[in-house]
Amino acid sequence: MVIRDAIYGRITIDEPVIAEIIQSKPMQRLKSILQHGPASFIQPVRTMTRFEHSVGAWYLSWRYKRPIEEQIASLLHDVPHTAFSHVADIVMNDTSHEYHDRFTKEIITKSEIPAILKKHKISLDKVLNKEGYALLENKLPDISVDRWDYFMRDGYTVGLLPKQTIKLFLASVKEKDQQFYFEDARVAGLFAVLFMNFSRLIWLDPTSHGAHYLLAGVLRAALDKGILVHEELFQTDTYVWDKLQASGDEQISVLLARLQPGRDFAYAPKEMAEFYGINKPRTVDPLVEQDGELVRLSLIVPGLSEYFEEFKARHQYLGVVQK
Repeated sequence: MVIRDAIYGRITIDEPVIAEIIQSKPMQRLKSILQHGPASFIQPVRTMTRFEHSVGAWYLSWRYKRPIEEQIASLLHDVPHTAFSHVADIVMNDTSHEYHDRFTKEIITKSEIPAILKKHKISLDKVLNKEGYALLENKLPDISVDRWDYFMRDGYTVGLLPKQTIKLFLASVKEKDQQFYFEDARVAGLFAVLFMNFSRLIWLDPTSHGAHYLLAGVLRAALDKGILVHEELFQTDTYVWDKLQASGDEQISVLLARLQPGRDFAYAPKEMAEFYGINKPRTVDPLVEQDGELVRLSLIVPGLSEYFEEFKARHQYLGVVQK
């Protein structure tokens, strides 16, 4: 199997189990789940899908020669995502932004994936134990294959990150004892500063925040009125969108009409905001090798910790209005 990836180029997949899982229904569904959910309607440049990102996370896991179970866990980590990605977190009041994760086992076990794993003599339990794989499932401020791929993929797609810089990061990040680290503090600093700024410009920008809250209101109304049932949230973006459009509900139609190119949002103080709520400011504080030990970049660069904390305090709660 050959995949032509936007940021990694030509990827040849020689491992049969990986190729078969990529062809499975749960993975193929991710081609119809936009990484940025409703923000993509307003800003069509956001073309990334959960499928591309999932293959990218697997590729990084493979690149660092992780065990096959960990590679598969990396490939499948976004399989339970609902339609429109993280909108369901707002609908269900999940401030951890991990609502979909509680359905991982159910979605995988009800699919053809267990049979594929059994055919190749791979333990399903080990694949489902993604919390045991530190390079996949770790917490900020560390780098994981998930975090690293969406950082580079999103940055490249929206026009902020050139391929030369992607190549620099791929050549510079090392791995030891299930930890990613840099040998060069300057490259680590570039990674950290870009990551924080992408958080502000891509994941916490006012249009992303506003579009998510707007569509969350639509989905709540649709669920309350019986237009949608909970299980349908695990269909594709197109399925849910078409169901909403066909409902004939005036409230829903008016709100959906606002998710159009050019109808961006702007930040607003709480008292003037249409949508105000918690978000997830993200910073990475990479490990750097110094004198044979791994230390945080913030212990090397003066003022970096304060820079991170100021950013997180400023962007934890956001208010927006549509222009």
